[in-house]
Amino acid sequence: MESIPVLTTAKEKIAIITITRPGLEKAAALLKGLDATLYVSERYAGEAPEGAVIFDGVVKNLLPGLFDSYDGIILVMALGIVVRTIAPLIVDKKKDPGIVVIDVTGRFAISLLSGHLGGANALAREAGEILGAIPVITTGTDVRDTIAPDMMAKEIGADLTPFDLLKRVSSAIVDGDRVLVLNPEKIPFTQLSGTLKPNILLHGEWPDPMPLARAAIVISSSSAPPTDLLPVHVTIHPRVLAVGIGCNRGTSAKEIISLVEQTLEKANLSVSSIARFATIDLKKDEEGILETARFFNRPLEIYTREELSQIDSPNPSEVVRSHVGTPGVSEPAALLAIRLHAPFPDGSGELSIEKVKSENATMAVARWKAREATSES
Repeated sequence: MESIPVLTTAKEKIAIITITRPGLEKAAALLKGLDATLYVSERYAGEAPEGAVIFDGVVKNLLPGLFDSYDGIILVMALGIVVRTIAPLIVDKKKDPGIVVIDVTGRFAISLLSGHLGGANALAREAGEILGAIPVITTGTDVRDTIAPDMMAKEIGADLTPFDLLKRVSSAIVDGDRVLVLNPEKIPFTQLSGTLKPNILLHGEWPDPMPLARAAIVISSSSAPPTDLLPVHVTIHPRVLAVGIGCNRGTSAKEIISLVEQTLEKANLSVSSIARFATIDLKKDEEGILETARFFNRPLEIYTREELSQIDSPNPSEVVRSHVGTPGVSEPAALLAIRLHAPFPDGSGELSIEKVKSENATMAVARWKAREATSES
């Protein structure tokens, strides 16, 4: 069993920047509690902790190179300096790092940019705990202590679409208007596990008739859930699918990618809900499979013929057994991947799409399924 990391390179975690001596004191304290890289003005190079990166002290020269490299950036300095410096660097909340500003006395930790997806709200709270500072957070869903669709998606590593409607759904939540949360696949969320605000109506099944509401959040691995009767809504696609792949030597990525996209579309499943790909170790260097995993930006699991032979699948093949030593590749690989890498606890894996063939490739899809609740008599 092996996992090939074909995902895009992750950003480094946190950068801390300071340009004054009092700021250096607070930055050094933060460094003890955070996994971070410290950037210090050259004026205080002799006082900087070991491992600190020394720069010329001009923040506008430093920040452009860090903006795309870090998940979060803490600047220990005046808020005005930071606002003027980051203004031309801001793209959108899906890409911008979380920006936190801390004054040099350590009284306030201000979440300035990308509070949710960029993690600035959480980083401000964490910095506040380390320094004894007051976290300053102004995001509507946070101050109203209610759910946030983008944070729900972030919690489970899911895609949210369409992103341009997020603001309208979030506004309905903050305004206290009725908002539906439809979760028929029973995907677990921390935000949904406690007591919800009265305006949030959670449904574990698709309701009929559809209740009236201003907005909705749909949680579904379907590529086209039945949303015709819904008001303005966003969809969160949980990563609950494992795709097993087998192919002839030299099969192109184009053929495999096309097979995956067409098969999932026919089954009304979203490619955004793919969690990982899987194949046999004989294909670990098959460029078409590797490129497919890179195309979808998902990991590739590699299993031995012995491991695959232990998994019962509905369509065993003696031809495959004679060539690779196991009665199947795509079906058992998909099942094994979803069972060994279950995206959520308290569930099971089942074959959702049996083996499908193109000219040179085969694929199958296994799906995580929540266990049915049982009641004691």
